[in-house]
Amino acid sequence: MDNDKTSAGENVLERCGPDCEKVVIIHALKRTKGNKSDAAQILGTSKRVLARKINKYEIDCTQFASE
Repeated sequence: MDNDKTSAGENVLERCGPDCEKVVIIHALKRTKGNKSDAAQILGTSKRVLARKINKYEIDCTQFASE
């Protein structure tokens, strides 16, 4: 890890939260084939909160419908 270089001022720990959250949302959407209601239930949140996060991370739910 000593060899890893980060840009000046970059806080890796602060980025880790949102990056992880996005990955978890995408995983839930894949499992539900893009069904936001089912994904919200899996994640233990409301459909409204999930919709805001999908918008925030610019996730295209239509890509999961065919998976």
